[in-house]
Amino acid sequence: MFIDYISNLENALSLCDLFETSVKTIFFDGGQIQESSDPGFVSSRVYRDYFEPIKACVELCRILKLQFQNFEYEFYNYASSLEKPGDTRNLKELELNLRAVRLGFRIVNKEVSAFCLAFDDEEKIRINEAIHNHFEDCNFSCVAMSVSAVESRLLKLMCLVSPQSEQELEKKTLGQLIYEYVTNKDSYKNVVPEKHEPLLQLCNTYRTFSVHPKKQRITSRLATSILNLAIEFLTDQNTKPEVVKAQLSASGEDK
Repeated sequence: MFIDYISNLENALSLCDLFETSVKTIFFDGGQIQESSDPGFVSSRVYRDYFEPIKACVELCRILKLQFQNFEYEFYNYASSLEKPGDTRNLKELELNLRAVRLGFRIVNKEVSAFCLAFDDEEKIRINEAIHNHFEDCNFSCVAMSVSAVESRLLKLMCLVSPQSEQELEKKTLGQLIYEYVTNKDSYKNVVPEKHEPLLQLCNTYRTFSVHPKKQRITSRLATSILNLAIEFLTDQNTKPEVVKAQLSASGEDK
């Protein structure tokens, strides 16, 4: 089942509202009772259905290393408490935990908005799939999808500078694209900030390991690193196609 992790993170507060309303209705008689008659309800399928999207948002915050302004420990601790029977059987405790989680999402709201708006539709699909693969410990797939999102952005940037070469560029593999860019940076107006060039080489190396039957192992740490580097590249203001296009137009260098 496709899960839009990026949109879920953007709407995390709404997910918290839905979670609270549903849990109160189902397990606390609409808020009329303070103690649930089922001490293990946090393990039930219906509870997990409402909680898992919030948990995924929390875990995505951890991957992105969002800045919680000294509230990081409390945020993750209270979110974890929502999975513990002893911390949720009482309605007031559950509401307290959820209130802290909401506060955490509000603190990082600006960062989250910038992250969610960084991708076009195609990149969003690829990064969503990379995030899903990461959560499922599918490390090879996580790397492959992270790299494919980078490849998609690199192709767009190169085509902006050289639109007459678009058909030729689209036929190239990632390795060929990177080689073309690195060996002809002046021709492509150096549209990729220098700090991201090592990422391009890493992407080419680990893409090969992830999609071809090599003996190189892709660990969870490595997959996380490539995912984060890909996100760093894609969310950089200076790699956004609309920004690059505007810069090229302003300098009179677009073709």
